[in-house]
Amino acid sequence: MNNNIALIFGATGQLGREITNELSKLNTTLILVGKNQEKLKQINEDIKNNLKKNITLVSTDLSHTRSIEKLGNEIFKRFGKLDVLINCTSFFPKLSPINHITPKDFNKIVNINIIASWNIIRSFDPLLKLSKQGRAYFMICKKYKKKPYFSSYNLANSAIETLISTWQEENNKSNLKVEAYDPGIFASPLRSQTFPGENKNKIMTANKAAKIFIKNYKNNY
Repeated sequence: MNNNIALIFGATGQLGREITNELSKLNTTLILVGKNQEKLKQINEDIKNNLKKNITLVSTDLSHTRSIEKLGNEIFKRFGKLDVLINCTSFFPKLSPINHITPKDFNKIVNINIIASWNIIRSFDPLLKLSKQGRAYFMICKKYKKKPYFSSYNLANSAIETLISTWQEENNKSNLKVEAYDPGIFASPLRSQTFPGENKNKIMTANKAAKIFIKNYKNNY
Protein backbone atom coordinates (compact mmCIF):
# COMPACT_ATOMS: atom_id res chain seq x y z
CA MET A 1 0.00 0.00 0.00
CA ASN A 2 3.06 2.24 -0.22
CA ASN A 3 2.20 5.42 -2.17
CA ASN A 4 -0.73 3.92 -4.05
CA ILE A 5 -2.33 5.85 -6.90
CA ALA A 6 -6.08 5.87 -6.20
CA LEU A 7 -8.81 7.03 -8.55
CA ILE A 8 -12.22 7.75 -7.01
CA PHE A 9 -15.26 8.29 -9.23
CA GLY A 10 -18.16 10.03 -7.50
CA ALA A 11 -15.83 11.65 -4.97
CA THR A 12 -18.31 14.45 -4.30
CA GLY A 13 -21.14 12.11 -3.26
CA GLN A 14 -21.87 11.25 0.35
CA LEU A 15 -19.97 7.95 0.43
CA GLY A 16 -17.34 9.00 -2.09
CA ARG A 17 -16.44 12.03 -0.01
CA GLU A 18 -16.07 9.99 3.18
CA ILE A 19 -13.97 7.32 1.44
CA THR A 20 -11.79 10.07 0.01
CA ASN A 21 -11.27 11.53 3.49
CA GLU A 22 -10.26 8.13 4.86
CA LEU A 23 -7.90 7.41 1.96
CA SER A 24 -6.28 10.82 2.40
CA LYS A 25 -4.99 9.62 5.80
CA LEU A 26 -3.04 6.82 4.09
CA ASN A 27 0.06 7.05 1.94
CA THR A 28 -2.05 7.51 -1.18
CA THR A 29 -2.02 9.85 -4.17
CA LEU A 30 -5.61 10.84 -4.88
CA ILE A 31 -7.30 11.48 -8.22
CA LEU A 32 -10.84 12.67 -7.55
CA VAL A 33 -13.55 12.64 -10.21
CA GLY A 34 -16.89 14.40 -9.93
CA LYS A 35 -19.29 16.39 -12.06
CA ASN A 36 -19.36 19.48 -9.82
CA GLN A 37 -16.09 21.43 -9.90
CA GLU A 38 -16.96 23.54 -6.84
CA LYS A 39 -17.64 20.47 -4.70
CA LEU A 40 -14.33 18.97 -5.81
CA LYS A 41 -12.51 22.15 -4.83
CA GLN A 42 -14.18 22.11 -1.41
CA ILE A 43 -13.08 18.52 -0.75
CA ASN A 44 -9.59 19.48 -1.83
CA GLU A 45 -9.52 22.42 0.58
CA ASP A 46 -10.91 20.36 3.46
CA ILE A 47 -8.22 17.71 3.03
CA LYS A 48 -5.40 20.22 2.59
CA ASN A 49 -6.44 22.00 5.77
CA ASN A 50 -5.66 18.81 7.68
CA LEU A 51 -3.02 17.12 5.54
CA LYS A 52 -0.58 18.31 2.92
CA LYS A 53 -1.66 16.25 -0.04
CA ASN A 54 -1.11 16.53 -3.77
CA ILE A 55 -4.61 15.89 -5.12
CA THR A 56 -5.69 15.83 -8.76
CA LEU A 57 -9.23 17.07 -9.43
CA VAL A 58 -11.13 16.00 -12.54
CA SER A 59 -14.52 17.48 -13.34
CA THR A 60 -16.26 15.39 -15.99
CA ASP A 61 -19.56 13.87 -17.04
CA LEU A 62 -19.35 10.08 -17.03
CA SER A 63 -21.99 9.84 -19.72
CA HIS A 64 -19.31 11.08 -22.15
CA THR A 65 -17.31 8.04 -23.27
CA ARG A 66 -14.46 10.11 -24.65
CA SER A 67 -13.94 11.83 -21.27
CA ILE A 68 -13.31 8.49 -19.54
CA GLU A 69 -10.90 7.35 -22.25
CA LYS A 70 -9.02 10.66 -22.10
CA LEU A 71 -8.67 10.41 -18.32
CA GLY A 72 -7.15 6.94 -18.67
CA ASN A 73 -4.59 8.27 -21.13
CA GLU A 74 -3.70 11.21 -18.89
CA ILE A 75 -3.21 8.99 -15.81
CA PHE A 76 -0.94 6.71 -17.83
CA LYS A 77 1.16 9.65 -19.00
CA ARG A 78 1.47 11.09 -15.49
CA PHE A 79 1.69 8.02 -13.25
CA GLY A 80 2.28 5.05 -15.55
CA LYS A 81 -0.16 2.86 -13.59
CA LEU A 82 -3.22 2.79 -11.34
CA ASP A 83 -3.30 0.89 -8.03
CA VAL A 84 -6.84 1.46 -6.79
CA LEU A 85 -10.08 2.34 -8.57
CA ILE A 86 -13.26 3.07 -6.61
CA ASN A 87 -16.51 3.81 -8.39
CA CYS A 88 -19.14 5.46 -6.17
CA THR A 89 -21.16 7.06 -8.96
CA SER A 90 -24.84 6.28 -9.36
CA PHE A 91 -28.09 7.72 -10.59
CA PHE A 92 -31.50 6.57 -9.40
CA PRO A 93 -34.80 8.42 -9.87
CA LYS A 94 -37.51 8.25 -7.25
CA LEU A 95 -39.17 4.92 -6.50
CA SER A 96 -41.94 4.17 -8.96
CA PRO A 97 -43.62 1.42 -10.98
CA ILE A 98 -41.62 0.41 -14.06
CA ASN A 99 -44.14 1.99 -16.42
CA HIS A 100 -43.81 5.36 -14.64
CA ILE A 101 -40.08 5.72 -15.32
CA THR A 102 -39.61 8.39 -17.98
CA PRO A 103 -37.51 7.66 -21.09
CA LYS A 104 -35.11 10.43 -20.02
CA ASP A 105 -34.58 8.87 -16.57
CA PHE A 106 -34.31 5.34 -17.96
CA ASN A 107 -31.61 6.41 -20.42
CA LYS A 108 -29.75 8.13 -17.58
CA ILE A 109 -30.00 5.00 -15.39
CA VAL A 110 -28.39 2.97 -18.17
CA ASN A 111 -25.79 5.59 -19.13
CA ILE A 112 -24.52 6.51 -15.65
CA ASN A 113 -24.81 3.15 -13.88
CA ILE A 114 -24.16 0.60 -16.61
CA ILE A 115 -22.50 2.08 -19.71
CA ALA A 116 -20.18 4.29 -17.66
CA SER A 117 -19.16 1.29 -15.52
CA TRP A 118 -18.32 -0.68 -18.66
CA ASN A 119 -16.35 2.27 -20.04
CA ILE A 120 -14.43 2.59 -16.77
CA ILE A 121 -13.54 -1.11 -16.86
CA ARG A 122 -12.50 -0.88 -20.51
CA SER A 123 -10.39 2.24 -20.01
CA PHE A 124 -8.66 1.37 -16.71
CA ASP A 125 -8.15 -2.39 -16.89
CA PRO A 126 -4.73 -1.93 -18.60
CA LEU A 127 -3.59 0.63 -16.01
CA LEU A 128 -4.67 -1.53 -13.06
CA LYS A 129 -2.72 -4.45 -14.54
CA LEU A 130 0.42 -2.30 -14.53
CA SER A 131 0.16 -2.23 -10.72
CA LYS A 132 1.66 -5.03 -8.64
CA GLN A 133 -1.68 -5.36 -6.83
CA GLY A 134 -4.41 -3.59 -8.77
CA ARG A 135 -7.74 -3.28 -6.95
CA ALA A 136 -11.13 -2.09 -8.21
CA TYR A 137 -14.33 -1.60 -6.22
CA PHE A 138 -17.72 -0.76 -7.72
CA MET A 139 -20.36 0.23 -5.17
CA ILE A 140 -23.72 -1.54 -5.38
CA CYS A 141 -26.80 -2.19 -3.24
CA LYS A 142 -28.06 -5.77 -2.89
CA LYS A 143 -30.81 -5.24 -0.31
CA TYR A 144 -33.72 -4.51 -2.63
CA LYS A 145 -33.38 -7.30 -5.20
CA LYS A 146 -36.77 -8.19 -6.72
CA LYS A 147 -38.55 -5.61 -4.55
CA PRO A 148 -41.43 -3.75 -6.24
CA TYR A 149 -40.78 -0.13 -7.26
CA PHE A 150 -36.99 -0.69 -7.13
CA SER A 151 -36.61 -1.67 -10.80
CA SER A 152 -33.99 1.01 -11.49
CA TYR A 153 -31.90 -0.17 -8.51
CA ASN A 154 -32.28 -3.81 -9.51
CA LEU A 155 -31.42 -3.22 -13.16
CA ALA A 156 -28.28 -1.21 -12.41
CA ASN A 157 -26.98 -3.36 -9.56
CA SER A 158 -27.56 -6.65 -11.36
CA ALA A 159 -25.80 -5.35 -14.46
CA ILE A 160 -22.81 -4.06 -12.47
CA GLU A 161 -22.55 -7.32 -10.52
CA THR A 162 -22.48 -9.24 -13.79
CA LEU A 163 -19.82 -6.98 -15.28
CA ILE A 164 -17.61 -7.19 -12.20
CA SER A 165 -17.95 -10.94 -11.61
CA THR A 166 -17.12 -11.62 -15.26
CA TRP A 167 -14.20 -9.19 -15.16
CA GLN A 168 -12.83 -10.96 -12.07
CA GLU A 169 -13.16 -14.41 -13.67
CA GLU A 170 -11.32 -13.17 -16.74
CA ASN A 171 -8.46 -12.03 -14.50
CA ASN A 172 -8.37 -14.77 -11.87
CA LYS A 173 -4.79 -15.66 -12.80
CA SER A 174 -3.52 -12.08 -12.54
CA ASN A 175 -2.74 -9.75 -9.62
CA LEU A 176 -5.85 -7.71 -10.41
CA LYS A 177 -8.72 -8.14 -7.91
CA VAL A 178 -12.11 -6.55 -8.48
CA GLU A 179 -15.24 -6.48 -6.34
CA ALA A 180 -18.86 -5.34 -6.49
CA TYR A 181 -18.95 -3.94 -2.96
CA ASP A 182 -22.13 -3.37 -0.97
CA PRO A 183 -21.48 -0.73 1.75
CA GLY A 184 -24.83 -1.42 3.41
CA ILE A 185 -27.52 1.08 4.32
CA PHE A 186 -26.24 4.50 5.38
CA ALA A 187 -27.62 8.01 5.71
CA SER A 188 -27.43 10.06 2.52
CA PRO A 189 -29.53 12.58 0.56
CA LEU A 190 -30.60 9.76 -1.80
CA ARG A 191 -31.66 7.64 1.18
CA SER A 192 -33.64 10.54 2.66
CA GLN A 193 -35.37 11.12 -0.66
CA THR A 194 -36.26 7.43 -0.99
CA PHE A 195 -37.33 6.92 2.65
CA PRO A 196 -38.30 10.41 3.93
CA GLY A 197 -39.81 9.17 7.21
CA GLU A 198 -36.94 6.90 8.22
CA ASN A 199 -35.24 7.41 11.58
CA LYS A 200 -31.65 8.29 10.60
CA ASN A 201 -30.39 7.39 14.07
CA LYS A 202 -31.10 3.72 13.33
CA ILE A 203 -28.85 3.50 10.26
CA MET A 204 -25.11 3.95 9.72
CA THR A 205 -23.54 7.26 8.90
CA ALA A 206 -21.65 7.50 5.61
CA ASN A 207 -18.49 8.01 7.67
CA LYS A 208 -18.93 4.64 9.40
CA ALA A 209 -19.68 2.93 6.07
CA ALA A 210 -16.47 4.45 4.67
CA LYS A 211 -14.41 3.27 7.66
CA ILE A 212 -15.73 -0.28 7.22
CA PHE A 213 -14.86 -0.14 3.53
CA ILE A 214 -11.32 1.09 4.22
CA LYS A 215 -10.82 -1.70 6.78
CA ASN A 216 -11.91 -4.21 4.14
CA TYR A 217 -9.63 -2.56 1.60
CA LYS A 218 -6.59 -2.71 3.87
CA ASN A 219 -7.25 -6.30 4.94
CA ASN A 220 -7.48 -7.48 1.36
CA TYR A 221 -4.54 -5.59 -0.10
